[in-house]
Amino acid sequence: MKLKSVRTKLTLLLFCIALIPLLLVIGFYLVNNISSSIDNAKSDGLLRNSIVNEHITEHFERNLAVLRTIARNPMTLQYTLAKAENRDPLMEQTLSRTNDVFNDSDNMIITDKNGDQLARTDEYPLINVEHRRYFHEAMQGSEYISDVLISLANNRLITVLEVPVFDENNKAVGMVQRDYDLSALQQFVKELSSANTRVMITDSVGNLVAHSEETLESNQLIGLSTNPAVAAALAGKKGSIDAVLSVHGGSKKERMLVSYSKNEISGWVIITERSYRYIWQEVVTDALTAVIIGGIMLFLLALVSAFIAEKATRKIRAISSLVGRAADESGDSVSLSELGDDELGQMAQAISKIRSSRDSYRKDAEIDKLTGLLNKATFERLCRRTLSENQPGTFASLIVIDLDHFKEVNDTLGHQTGDALLHDFGEVLRRLFRPTDLVGRFGGDEFVVLLNDLPGKEIALLKAKRIVEAAKTILTGVDVVKVSASVGISSTPQHGIDYDSLFAIADKSVYAVKESGRNGICYGNEEVLSSE
Repeated sequence: MKLKSVRTKLTLLLFCIALIPLLLVIGFYLVNNISSSIDNAKSDGLLRNSIVNEHITEHFERNLAVLRTIARNPMTLQYTLAKAENRDPLMEQTLSRTNDVFNDSDNMIITDKNGDQLARTDEYPLINVEHRRYFHEAMQGSEYISDVLISLANNRLITVLEVPVFDENNKAVGMVQRDYDLSALQQFVKELSSANTRVMITDSVGNLVAHSEETLESNQLIGLSTNPAVAAALAGKKGSIDAVLSVHGGSKKERMLVSYSKNEISGWVIITERSYRYIWQEVVTDALTAVIIGGIMLFLLALVSAFIAEKATRKIRAISSLVGRAADESGDSVSLSELGDDELGQMAQAISKIRSSRDSYRKDAEIDKLTGLLNKATFERLCRRTLSENQPGTFASLIVIDLDHFKEVNDTLGHQTGDALLHDFGEVLRRLFRPTDLVGRFGGDEFVVLLNDLPGKEIALLKAKRIVEAAKTILTGVDVVKVSASVGISSTPQHGIDYDSLFAIADKSVYAVKESGRNGICYGNEEVLSSE
């Protein structure tokens, strides 16, 4: 009876010793996970905003560049000033052919200084636009991008881009106009959104330009001027706020995390909203996982405690002595006759040491010691496994980076400076990418990154630009050698779905950058993009 009592007490003692730190770890994990989930939601929202911002800027700048080319053409000035019977019909043909540049059918218009439209590429009758704001901006010599409008020609939501036509005295005598159909922007926003995140764009007065969850037709303009993020963005701020907003435009409201920013070229506001309901769902899912794992561990701890107590109560001091002897003998085995019925205690200690040594050796074999990143063998193994487990249609990008002029750093400043440079660049990559991304060093000045499960290539290109920018700042205060980066990118499924195919394309892309003068980006072994 006494033996049973001692066994029970020892079982409870061992169980409590293991239980307290386990509960502390689970509690710390849950608290930290809440903060991490909110931070990740903010980062994701701002990243989506940045992608939309770059998309809008790129498209509007390309449109304005074409309009400037037409506006500065002498034939356009002659057409604008000439009487109707003297206007060159080639101008109208040139105007129509501009749609081939954009691969769309958006309307192009030429207007004279009185606001009378002289030519259109659609079938709608010519009208006078003297009362329109964009006409007055043109007559004052300014380029202009309007807020969202409803087209009179096709009843669609558009924005008007105009560039003035100047005479030889640099006086505005007309304008070239393009009615930019917003349906393409609406589609881009839908593709960028996810099941738990919605993306919106409003113009400078709060009218909705695009929405990831609604189909915006031309029947009416929808205002979001009451959204606090719109006012903050229009005031020139950028960041994230908590707000209670309506869901799908209805009466139901939810607390949301709203990330906002402003596009400078158009003055439009970009908003990303994620309901806290989804954030808490992620937290609860992780919490349930932690509780389930903790429960299993507690059950196992109870079994182990009972087992150890059963075997240890009669000869606990003998076990301590034998375990100590085993440690002093550098791993030599202890005979069964010496340990009696309690040899499992020493076996557990030996297994624990072997496992600890194995884990230490494994870690040393997987990590590049200079940078702390994955080494070549480990990166290739994990990359192949990740790609093989991807579902069909998953978009992933492989980025290969070569540091330019690294040999000159070693030759001029010494290998110690070169090693420090590689270590610092590894830290830059570690901060730049998500914990789920694979980041490794292949040796020398070559680094490689796998970004998995992306919405499109825009994020990979954005990260590549930041890599190129960061490389220029790694070695500061030295005029002898200027370090830069050559970056090659390949993506699934466009360039293949396995590691060998992706690496071959990305490596060729790096070579293309090197051949074109270094310090740049090449996507899919195609055109080398400028780093500026």
